[in-house]
Parts: sequence; C-alpha cells; structure tokens
Amino acid sequence: MYKKLRKYIGFCMLLGITVAPALAQGDKEKAFPFELKDTLGQVVKLEDFAGKILVMDFWFTGCKGCVQVAKALHDTIMPEFSNDSSVVFISVSLDINFLQWKRSLKSGLYTSDKQVNLFTMGMGSTHPLFKYYRYSGAPQMLLIDKEANLISSSPPMPFPGSPSIHEFISLIKKHL
Repeated sequence: MYKKLRKYIGFCMLLGITVAPALAQGDKEKAFPFELKDTLGQVVKLEDFAGKILVMDFWFTGCKGCVQVAKALHDTIMPEFSNDSSVVFISVSLDINFLQWKRSLKSGLYTSDKQVNLFTMGMGSTHPLFKYYRYSGAPQMLLIDKEANLISSSPPMPFPGSPSIHEFISLIKKHL
C-alpha cells in the first residue's frame, strides 16, 4: 500500500500538487495570523489558540490523498495526543461551496468531531492562509507551536502504514 501512495504522491508532484519550497523547520517565523469560519459561522483566529500546538490539515472534497491523511490522523496521530489539551487538531476545508463542505463533514471521510472544523469562507485555495505558505494543492499539513511560531509548513505527510506517521508524531512531541 505504501508503494501505491508513493506512486500517487509522485503523480501529484508531476501535476504540481505539492508545496513550493518549504520554510525551514526550527525557524522562529511567526505563523500567518489566519481568520477562518467554523461550522456555526463564527470567526476563528490564530490568536484564539494561544498556548496550544496546532496541527492543521488542509483538504478538499474528492481528494483521495486527503482521505488517507485523515485516516492516519484519526486512527494513529490524534489518539497519541488524546489526553493532551495543549495539542489542537484543526481541519481546514478548501471547498468553495459551503453546503458541499457541510456534507463532507457529515461523511466523516475528511475530518471528525474531535477536530476544529474550519472553512475558508468560499475562498478555497485562494485564501491568504493557503497562499501565504505557497501551497498549491492538498493534502497539506501545517504545524504551529505554542507561541504561534511556525514549526513546519511541510512536515512529513502522515499516510496510513508509512513511517512518516512516527516522524510526524515525534515532531509534535518535540514541541510540547
């Protein structure tokens, strides 16, 4: 299965569905001060998570790689931090259609109720947060530390069954 995922990732790279050159890990660059809406239409800001490590997952409806990352998050990564309230998992949909986003939330394929589910207010991949990190497709992951500094804009992509899951977990634990 891991070989299939590597082939899929390679295909995505060929199509340009990857991040631009990543920001270096360990830099003390401030994270982009995002503003997104939650399922109740309330604006959620980076500053609302002061003192928390943020694990942000960017996805869109129909993305098979996004489903795989969500599975790794739900089955392996999130349980590792279930007793640690200083780690917050945030799901950011790049869907443009609000109703499509709501249907995808209910499906449970891309996210769960254990994540903070946010919407780019219909801006999708043109949202300033997504553009700031020079992302050009999904899935994408973003890690932010407790002081709102960037941990990584391109951490190891956690796919089920891949060694990158353990690297991903270690990177979060390193910043606890």
